[in-house]
Amino acid sequence: MHDIQVARLRSKYPAEFTTEQAAMAVARAYGYRSLDLNTLELSDPVAGLQYVRPYAEMLKQDPVHQLMDFMRMSLNLSLSQNEDVRRGVPERNIVAAMCGFSNFDALLNYARSDPVDPNTTDRDMLAKFQGRYGYYAPIQYLLGRYVHEHCLVIQPDAEKAQRFVDQEVILNPLENTKVVILRDDPRGADWLSVMSRNVPSLRGELDATYEDRALKAMGNANALVSLVEPALYSLPDLVAAHSDLLAKDSPDGRTLIVDVQRLRLDPNELDTGFAAATESGIHVVVIVRQPNADLWKRTGIHLIFGFDKDIQESYLEMDKYIGYASPYVGFKRGKMQYLYHSEQSGGRFGAMDLIPDDEKTKSLLERMKDAIRG
Repeated sequence: MHDIQVARLRSKYPAEFTTEQAAMAVARAYGYRSLDLNTLELSDPVAGLQYVRPYAEMLKQDPVHQLMDFMRMSLNLSLSQNEDVRRGVPERNIVAAMCGFSNFDALLNYARSDPVDPNTTDRDMLAKFQGRYGYYAPIQYLLGRYVHEHCLVIQPDAEKAQRFVDQEVILNPLENTKVVILRDDPRGADWLSVMSRNVPSLRGELDATYEDRALKAMGNANALVSLVEPALYSLPDLVAAHSDLLAKDSPDGRTLIVDVQRLRLDPNELDTGFAAATESGIHVVVIVRQPNADLWKRTGIHLIFGFDKDIQESYLEMDKYIGYASPYVGFKRGKMQYLYHSEQSGGRFGAMDLIPDDEKTKSLLERMKDAIRG
């Protein structure tokens, strides 16, 4: 296949490249110095350049994964300034010619021709998303559609932890699923109450009347924000209090999102709570401010949005991914950057936009907060 790419480059830029010069450019795009035009073998790898899949293997990938390789090829050409093989042709144009496109914009349009939609109930589309990015879509790992593997979210910023959840509730279809968001923040329903009329809220203690009150508050809705008193909570008690509520009309998924300041971390209690949830088909999401080894060990999916740099945890598997995430995670350039980890996916970097509040939303929220404070 490399001979075809050399021929394409020569055909597009006959005045700039001889056959030998085109072969050097193709080799450099793949991270090598030389391409033998008789054997079509690449040799003499250049230290520091990106790995690019062989062209035949690349063509088996979907368009977006192909684009990732095209970008690596461009980067390899641009990083070779001490041994510049571009002959005055922009590296993007070289890659486009090698891959049979008239220009780089045509290549980008090709990649965009095969979009994926993570905000869907379609199993095939969700499988396509997972195949492309290597991990579940948020509608699955956070809202539990078609999965109940349990998830740990590490986010030191309490407000952004809430916004992350609330955004996904707004963005995703919830039919045939049930979601309960349990918070001990008295203002934990403010944003959702403004942004959606379909997410009711409940206030009060987790007492003997709770299940009846929660069932009445949720009604025919698919999601409920339950605002409880600040206290020390037990996971088995939380699962038991929500099992019947979540089981109603939820063939495609049921999720309990626990975002409280104080959760009992006794290993036996955690084992009991997660086991009870699994038996009932409930996907439990626990949101914490700092990493916790006992929760990490008992959840199949982990999201790291940030952490205290002075943490003292010593669970090797978790610490490895915390170190891996350290340079990347956090709120940067308007995006919440995170590391996703599971046994199946390994570590995967991701980012999501923080939906900005317009002035109307900000004004409503402030008025609501003033009313609560007053």
